[in-house]
Amino acid sequence: MKSRSVAFLLLLLAALLASCSRPAPSLPSKPLRTEPWDPALVESLASTPLQDGGRSKPLATLASFALYHVHGRRDLQYTIAVDGKEQKVTLEPTEWLLDVWCFPDQAADYPLFRIENSAVLDALGFANEGQSLRFDFLSYKQLLGAAERLDSLSGQYRRIEQRDRNLVQEHIINLDDKLGAYHRLHQQLGVLHSDIRVEGDELRAALGLKGTEQIRLGTFLQRADAFVALVRGVGQNPADPKLGNAMRIIDVLSDIAASDRGPHLFPQPRTTPEDETWDALREVIDGTLRGRDTKAEVSMLVHLQDAIAAKDMASRGAALRAWHTEVVAGASARGEFGKVVLETYYYRASWQYHSIHWFLLGFVLAAFCWLLPRNRWLWWGSVLATGTGLGMLVYDVVLRCMITGRPPITNLYDTFLFIAAVGVATSLVVEFILPRRIALALAALLGALLVMFARMFEVTKGEDTMAPLIAVLDSNFWLATHVTIINTGYSAGLVAALLANAWILARGLRIAHPSDSIAKALIRMTYGVTCFSLVFSVVGTILGGVWANDSWGRFWGWDPKENGALLICLSQIALLHARMSGMVRDFGFAVWSSITGMIVLFSWFHVNLLGVGLHNYGFSSGLRDAVWTGYTIEVAILAIGTVDVLLRPKPVRSPAVEPVRPPAANPHGAAWPISE
Repeated sequence: MKSRSVAFLLLLLAALLASCSRPAPSLPSKPLRTEPWDPALVESLASTPLQDGGRSKPLATLASFALYHVHGRRDLQYTIAVDGKEQKVTLEPTEWLLDVWCFPDQAADYPLFRIENSAVLDALGFANEGQSLRFDFLSYKQLLGAAERLDSLSGQYRRIEQRDRNLVQEHIINLDDKLGAYHRLHQQLGVLHSDIRVEGDELRAALGLKGTEQIRLGTFLQRADAFVALVRGVGQNPADPKLGNAMRIIDVLSDIAASDRGPHLFPQPRTTPEDETWDALREVIDGTLRGRDTKAEVSMLVHLQDAIAAKDMASRGAALRAWHTEVVAGASARGEFGKVVLETYYYRASWQYHSIHWFLLGFVLAAFCWLLPRNRWLWWGSVLATGTGLGMLVYDVVLRCMITGRPPITNLYDTFLFIAAVGVATSLVVEFILPRRIALALAALLGALLVMFARMFEVTKGEDTMAPLIAVLDSNFWLATHVTIINTGYSAGLVAALLANAWILARGLRIAHPSDSIAKALIRMTYGVTCFSLVFSVVGTILGGVWANDSWGRFWGWDPKENGALLICLSQIALLHARMSGMVRDFGFAVWSSITGMIVLFSWFHVNLLGVGLHNYGFSSGLRDAVWTGYTIEVAILAIGTVDVLLRPKPVRSPAVEPVRPPAANPHGAAWPISE
């Protein structure tokens, strides 16, 4: 029976995985780029440093998170017709961003914006075939045609409280945000795709133009000294024929500078040790016209424009390599390139992703251990596979700390990885203390699920997970003490809840009897992990109060996050006292531990969805749905346990038998006479 159940679960999992694949959408127009990007060039450009979101990062990171945000995937897939056959094309993030910059007309046709609800298409006026299991995709060009309608609906729905919006309203607001984010990226280098018109003989002569009235922006900036000298020499009279259209050119350049809100691509030399800001296109233009030395930045811009204007991929690749070389030299001179290289390796290696496979292998081997409990090779294989996954995950967390220069937890995304690592390590320790193959399976399952949830959260949010901290959180000491300790408590609390769930399911599904050794071992595991969790939860909560006093001048403010942490401590203290005093037995202890797991889930995630308090961050509709799904699963497990208690026959007690008492002693020392 057990083997059939395991086989059925494996087949069900395979069917679910197979159903997740969907056909790629088609590209409606003929691609302008007829040759693929050189893989060596793409790999080299991936590590090109730039500045975005207040920190230096690789170009690959910018491309990845931009694609996450607007497309919801780590790559872009589409099909094109080649000789009458459909051919699938997959673009990595760096390739996609290069297309956006160098082939914007082609990128505008990419099926980029994913629509999951046909009601969104109806609201925007797009024809559709109704709701189906397949996603619909809109291109940038299509969405621009409905931008006015989208902006109107988004503004209307933003006036509704976030918790009161329905799925369609939330989808339209998110779609408007995605369109804005992509529009800034799409238009950033648009000015490099067109030339500047120059009128007037003296103005053309000053700019060194012979037989042409067009000049590229990069060339213009290289000759800007002559332009500025002419304007200053003539004066500000726009009617002076010597100026030609110089004043119009200044207006155009001002508009370009004002509209540039993309990443900063040009590392200028530091003027002071505190100078951390790179130049964007607007600073290059403004600084050049004001006489600042911008030769290095203008040279980088010229290489970019050469790449855009190139007629073939070889020339384009040469120009991009020259741009990459000069940007790397500028970033290295500022001392900002070392971590960029490390971050490029971090995302390319993707150790956390590889850890999922090892965790899943560990879980499968642990499941076979249940079928063959005497096989030590399977047990050791599961331990080694899970330990390998744990090692990869820990190494991933260490690399993040080295890149950010921070302790392991700085945002909500980091908690997934940290809690996964601590939870797996805790479960492995429990397995070595009480080797029953249950904690081992939970270790692998917990690691795989939390890392997968981390990656889903990363894509759903589409935000840089290594972004700089806000001022109130900018303290490595408190991040390393309060945040790390209390998240260790969260992790152990989840492990205790999972062990309790295993006990309830084993009893409810008749896999184990409450008096079995496995059931008793599960209760001992839950008790020990709960004690471990309580220590870290209490210490972490106290340290949080000390940090609050240091930052805001008060130890406690009844913030939802503070209340959640206190609820965990109170629940675990009450649970342990009830167990020690005999108020709850095994079933009550397991149920209470499961409820405590729901409290941990509330304190870890749900407080971020309430829209109030100082810890109101990380909201997303996907996270909200995941939290309520977790509550639902936990309630279902408790319902299984409750039904089992109600249906299980109560033990029949035999009637009490009065004990035979010896005759009372005679106070005079003799036995009482026995009457006949």
